[in-house]
Amino acid sequence: MSSEIKTEYENRIRKTQYEAMRRGFSGLIIFGLAPRRIGDLMYLTGHQPLLPGHPRRFNFKGRGYSAIVLPCDEEASLLTTTPFYEDDLYINDVKYGDDLPYEIAVATKKHKIESKDIGIVGMDILAVSLYEDLKKELPFARFTAADDIVMNLRSKKSSFELKLIRTGASIADEVSDNLREFLRKGISEKQVYTFITEQLSKRGVSNAFATCQSGWRSETAYNLNPASDKIIVNGDMIHMEINGKYEGYMIDVCRSTVIGKASPNQVLILDTVLEMFNESIQGIKPRITAESLEKISGEIALKRGFISNHTRTYNGPATYLGHAIGLGVDEPPVLARGDKTPLETGMVLTIEPGLYATGHGGCRIEDEILVTETGYENLNNSEKKWW
Repeated sequence: MSSEIKTEYENRIRKTQYEAMRRGFSGLIIFGLAPRRIGDLMYLTGHQPLLPGHPRRFNFKGRGYSAIVLPCDEEASLLTTTPFYEDDLYINDVKYGDDLPYEIAVATKKHKIESKDIGIVGMDILAVSLYEDLKKELPFARFTAADDIVMNLRSKKSSFELKLIRTGASIADEVSDNLREFLRKGISEKQVYTFITEQLSKRGVSNAFATCQSGWRSETAYNLNPASDKIIVNGDMIHMEINGKYEGYMIDVCRSTVIGKASPNQVLILDTVLEMFNESIQGIKPRITAESLEKISGEIALKRGFISNHTRTYNGPATYLGHAIGLGVDEPPVLARGDKTPLETGMVLTIEPGLYATGHGGCRIEDEILVTETGYENLNNSEKKWW
């Protein structure tokens, strides 16, 4: 383990302990659930739980979960329900067991906080049955939901994290440039999907994922079938996601165009989305609220005559302007009406305006944007105007 990585994880643990203590807790119990709600555990220990399944059956309690018991003044303990954990864990005390609530209670008693105020991080993913088991195992503990503690720390990226995120963004740029050259009529959406994922994988990206929706399929923001056997033809509007993980940190970029010559209506749609994108990122700065950015893009859509093609805010598809990104692909804040989170320096956002259900096709443009002290930095440099 390099000294840089060791220091990074030590700082994360120390900041989490400080915030827990500031909130009046003697410690935290931090849960993660495979396969998608693993960010808090990865952030603090480098661990991600495996084998999602039944949370409680016979003597197996908590399968698919892992938990960290983190006292405010001692080293943490990691409890996992599967024995297949990583070699490079940034934590020393690791225990495998089939009964997670019992193992949590053992660790909590070892740290002498079993009758103290304990914050639970991951209350939103903790099965009710497991929570009831935990209360039985620790009848004198006083539990309080504390999901926001680690979430808020994760939202502001360190220089170590930004180095990895920048590398992932540059990989997405390379793949985007190659995709633009590859895209043509006569190939299928699945061929586009395969091209994107192979390009990502050979550059060291894990969990490579893509979407390709063309023609009538582009009219929705996201289809449960990410790519079909449909053959791409001239006149098809098309939008394509480039996704995956680089060293645990997510990549999330989208590009759109028309195959062949675009009609005047399609040019208007694409130009409007690009304007929505450009004006939205110009509005990014510390202390502006998350919901304010969607208002910028929405006003442009309405001005261009797209009354109900933008987001749910305007009676359109249930999409929004974007979200934060990091160890998870969709992290808070959400850039939509109702989220009043003020943006802070060090947050990384995806800005992804789109127009759908137009009758001429749908499109979306998305980049990863860093909030800086003076405004923003676009981490993606690849061309966005493909038409």
